[in-house]
Amino acid sequence: MKALLLALVVSAPLFAQSVASTPRGVLVAHDKVIELHGKWKTEGVSSPGAIAISNTKAAVLDEIHDRVAIVDLASGTTTFVNTRSTPIAAAFANNNLLILDRDAHMLEKIGGGSVELADDPELLAVKNDRAYVYSRIDGVLQEIGIEPFALLRTVRVTPFATAMQCDARSAYLVYPRDGRVRVVDLAKMQPAGEFRVGSVPTDIAIAGDPTALTATVLAVADPSAKRVWLVEGSQSSFRAFTRGFLRGIIGLGLFGGKETEFPTGVDRVVARGGRSLAFDSSSGTLYAVTKDKATVLARGLGPHAFVLTPVGVAYWQNGMLVAEKLGQ
Repeated sequence: MKALLLALVVSAPLFAQSVASTPRGVLVAHDKVIELHGKWKTEGVSSPGAIAISNTKAAVLDEIHDRVAIVDLASGTTTFVNTRSTPIAAAFANNNLLILDRDAHMLEKIGGGSVELADDPELLAVKNDRAYVYSRIDGVLQEIGIEPFALLRTVRVTPFATAMQCDARSAYLVYPRDGRVRVVDLAKMQPAGEFRVGSVPTDIAIAGDPTALTATVLAVADPSAKRVWLVEGSQSSFRAFTRGFLRGIIGLGLFGGKETEFPTGVDRVVARGGRSLAFDSSSGTLYAVTKDKATVLARGLGPHAFVLTPVGVAYWQNGMLVAEKLGQ
């Protein structure tokens, strides 16, 4: 037991780093410091976790000490604010900072009140001037308006989803237990079907916006199958027919019949601007993803220690920020 405790104490600081891409460059939070790489350095939080970014600010969460550091990206000026219990996720809605406090069952708007949530709120997304929070135990998805800040609608779906993404019309919730992605229509705020993906899907990312040929492209991490699957998101029957017809005319397959395979079980996926990353949390291995192959970028990374940038990837390793360009 003593050996285990020592290992935890020694290893914890190695994972207390968070990296984010901002309009002014790559931001890193580590060792009680926040720095915009090559520009400024300021005081940070003790245990940096998730980071939220707007055009002008960054918010670095410390879920252990119930605190957030709000940083001006131009000057590095920092304001510290105490949060409710266990802030695990945050997002900016215009100039409003929203913080999801899991153990307090609250969504806070800094300087603007709070909204009570269902038990075990875990997943937060902001879309169409609305915030959406999914709570795992009861399988509740709640829609919160930003101005005024208030609960608008609630829908009960299946409990124990592990990930959520929203596009302009739908929320997509991932369920490893039965290998499915379930869809919620955000306009009607009601369940809108489901589809099977892989064996044990755990995470999802928006990998491409709708076009004339495809609906929203979703990337789904499946550690059991050691794959990232590419699938189409929700669309009307008319649009599905039209897109299929157009693809048939030009002889284009949807994704070329290729799914990326990995040597280890990747349980997370992130995507931006046609580029994708996959992450194996058990080993801290980060991969660059294409339709044809997976390339190891780094090993031994913390869960928040990497980010996609407009041109590639940046990650914090061995006390250094590493930036690489990636092709699409």
